[in-house]
Amino acid sequence: MAQTVKQFLDQSYRLISASSPTVPLHGDDLQMGITIINQLLNFYAATGLMLTIAKTESCPIILNQQEVIIGPSTFVPTPDIAVGRLANIDSAWIVLNNLSYPLIQKSRDEFLASFRYQPLSGLPRFVFTFPDTEVVRLRLYPAPSQTYQFFIRGKFQLENVTSTDSLDALPAYYNRFFLLSVARDMAIFKGRSDAWTPMLEERYKEAKDIMEAASEVNLTIVGDSESLLNGAYRVAAGV
Repeated sequence: MAQTVKQFLDQSYRLISASSPTVPLHGDDLQMGITIINQLLNFYAATGLMLTIAKTESCPIILNQQEVIIGPSTFVPTPDIAVGRLANIDSAWIVLNNLSYPLIQKSRDEFLASFRYQPLSGLPRFVFTFPDTEVVRLRLYPAPSQTYQFFIRGKFQLENVTSTDSLDALPAYYNRFFLLSVARDMAIFKGRSDAWTPMLEERYKEAKDIMEAASEVNLTIVGDSESLLNGAYRVAAGV
C-alpha cells in the first residue's frame, strides 16, 4: 500500500513521542519533517553508499553527441536521462544491433591533460565523469559516428518530496532504516533528544549496517583499456 510522506512522518514522529505515542503532528512538525527527509536524501546521495536506489537507465546517443547529461526532471534544459542526479556509476555501455560495447572509465584529469581526447567520431570506447551541482555530465570519446543506445547502471539521487508525494521509490527494505533516521534527526530539532533512547539507537545502528551491506560499492566500469574489438564487432560498429 502506498504511503504518503505525511503518513511516513506520522509514524516516524511516534517513535520519539514515547510519553504519548498517539499525539498527531502539530505546529510546524510536518514542514520540519519534510525538510529533514529531503536533507537526509541529499546527504545520503553524497557518496552513494547509503543511497540504495540502484537501477539501469538508457537513452539514445546520436551522431557527434559528446555528452550525456543526467539529472532531475526539473533541471533546465531537460537532461538526457531525467531520473535524478547520478550519485555513482557501477557500469556503462552502448548497444548497436544487439551488440554491447562496454565503456571504459578514465579520470577527468587525464581527459583535460591529453590531446588524444580532442573531438573525434567513431565507436565510443571511453567515458569521463564531470559532476556539476545539480547534474552529472558524462563525456564520451570518441563521439558516436552513428546512433547508439546508451546504458548506465548506477545510483540516482531522489528528487525532493512534498507532503502528498509517496515514498514508493524507496525499496521496501530501506523503509525501516529511513524511518529511524528521520526520527533521530526530528528528536534533535524538536528538543526531544531525551526521547531518543539507547534501544532506538541500537536499532538505528543495526539498520544502518544492513543498508551499507546492501549497497553496491564497486564503482569500476567494466572493461579492458587494452582490449581490441574483433573484426565482426568492428564491422557492426562501423569502425
